[in-house]
Amino acid sequence: MAHYNKGANAERELIKVLFDKGFAVLRVAGSGVSPLPSPDVVALKNSRILAFECKAWKGNYLAIPVVTFNDEVNWARVAGAEFFVGWKVPHEGWFFLRAEHFRNAGKNFMVSLEEARKNGVLIYYFV
Repeated sequence: MAHYNKGANAERELIKVLFDKGFAVLRVAGSGVSPLPSPDVVALKNSRILAFECKAWKGNYLAIPVVTFNDEVNWARVAGAEFFVGWKVPHEGWFFLRAEHFRNAGKNFMVSLEEARKNGVLIYYFV
């Protein structure tokens, strides 16, 4: 339950930040357990659509199962949305990564914290 709360709280934080930047936002409750693929957060502003998979994770690597990753990328494509993985790192904040920043490692798509620091965009990118 602690992992769920940490992730849900990170999603709520992202919603508040995006709302404060002028986006219409919503959190897709239960997105991780629904049989249908969907992002955690969707944000819209001036015909721009953003879809976020959110992860709050302490560690040197972030891994997302291949099926989940591909389903979310496809959801964004069908919706006409820009897809990002938002990785909230303790004491550093959010890094927003595009699908191409991840590498297929067999069972998971992975990115290192070093790569996220180098390639990730910050929240100001969305303003």
